[in-house]
Amino acid sequence: MRYFFLVTLLLGYLMSNLMRVSGVVLLPPLAESLGLTAAAVGFLSSLFFYTYGASYGVWGVLVDNRGPFICCGLSLLIGAIGSFIMAFSGSSAAIGVGRALSGLGMASLFTGLLMYCAFAFSKEDYPVLVGLCLVVGHSGTVAAVAPLGYCLDIVGPRGVFLALGIVSLLLGVILILFKKQDPRRASMKFDAVSSIAVTDVIFELWRTASASWDMFPLRVVMLTWASSAAATAALQGLWAVSWIQSATKVDLNTARLCATWISMGLVVGPAAGALFFKRCGCLGEKKAFLWCCIFNQLSWFFWMGASRFNDAILVFSFSGFAVGFFNGCGYVFMGNAVRNLAPMDKNAGVIGVINMLLYIGVIIFQWGTGVVLDFFPAFSACCYREEGFLIGFGVIMLIQGWTFHLITKAESFRRGAA
Repeated sequence: MRYFFLVTLLLGYLMSNLMRVSGVVLLPPLAESLGLTAAAVGFLSSLFFYTYGASYGVWGVLVDNRGPFICCGLSLLIGAIGSFIMAFSGSSAAIGVGRALSGLGMASLFTGLLMYCAFAFSKEDYPVLVGLCLVVGHSGTVAAVAPLGYCLDIVGPRGVFLALGIVSLLLGVILILFKKQDPRRASMKFDAVSSIAVTDVIFELWRTASASWDMFPLRVVMLTWASSAAATAALQGLWAVSWIQSATKVDLNTARLCATWISMGLVVGPAAGALFFKRCGCLGEKKAFLWCCIFNQLSWFFWMGASRFNDAILVFSFSGFAVGFFNGCGYVFMGNAVRNLAPMDKNAGVIGVINMLLYIGVIIFQWGTGVVLDFFPAFSACCYREEGFLIGFGVIMLIQGWTFHLITKAESFRRGAA
């Protein structure tokens, strides 16, 4: 049965990533039908990340105290409600509520999945399972672009949202029905567990965030992780398809297929990064991380200049894959650096703080690029001027480049470093 529950939680995590990125396919057509501006589209998409990022640390505390089955089951039900609201929405307000509920519901899946793996499987199997979780999770981002786009063409936005809601509902019901078989629950004495005070959770998160920020190498990890992941999420999760269409004038399906290469890079990158950083050794970690970030930045420059090449679609595809690939490689190092720099009993809290910072960046980047796009006359709600994309993401690249430069200022990414 443990593999059945593993598959159930993996599917839930896949759904989490799919819903996170689905805005790039589902929101522009809705925006066109409702007559929304680019800034409004960016804001509606970012509502997912408001609730996702804000609740990430809270869900972590709840999963730790109540087990992954009940928490992930309830969160999947919340996500299902959000999908059903968007399926029957006829206004921007309803879409916003649905996106916000989806983000709130999907925020527990990754934490819950890792906890289940830690309690249900041996310590020796854990690293392999973490890699599997990342590959499956990022596969959801692959499904969220071209495959979801084909489904959109067949059944429309309402049909897609209904399908997402039904799958989330079924997965959530399964986990709740089998909550007594949760291995984390079996290891706890629930009669000795008191209620969890909201103030205690907030205080613990604040204390963890302050301690992390005061340690310079850990601050560098937090900033590089947040800026690079937020930049990729803003592109992958909202603007990639529209940017490709604006720059190349290709049809919608071709643009979706091209944008899918970003997600493909995020699937392959963590696997390659695990092998790469394992071979570089402790002394080469900083240098390897810096080069990874340099290649990440170069990949972005190729993406931004893709329309200047004769075969722009090929360049967009290659550079998009490279952006995802080097981001995925970097995530491996950053996760390992958190483990090395933070106390073991604070690792989950630090990761929660980083993810909260990350999604603040996603909110700002998605909304901010939408504001910039509105300064340029759009061809349609789905096809904007390329100049707007270049200016908006040019500012993001300056921020990302500054955080990458900070890597050179850190002596080491091991505990006790200055």
